[in-house]
Amino acid sequence: MTASPQPLNLNLPPARMRDPGTGSRGALNLMAPPPERKSKLAEDMEKAAKPDCRKHYAHLGLLAIAKMAADAVSDPSCRW
Repeated sequence: MTASPQPLNLNLPPARMRDPGTGSRGALNLMAPPPERKSKLAEDMEKAAKPDCRKHYAHLGLLAIAKMAADAVSDPSCRW
């Protein structure tokens, strides 16, 4: 006598079910999610909060040129 095969259970148990919005795309999540981009309004608001470069380094005189050049290459602390 041969036993009849049991039908496959395709329903996952509730403990293993995940929210599809968790970002995992498989057993190993090798790629990090992309960073969130700021909206144009948020970028403009941050830029408006920074002081004007011409006034920010005015007390340095001609030495301000070097400081402004360094700020232009790195993350600027003032706006143009």
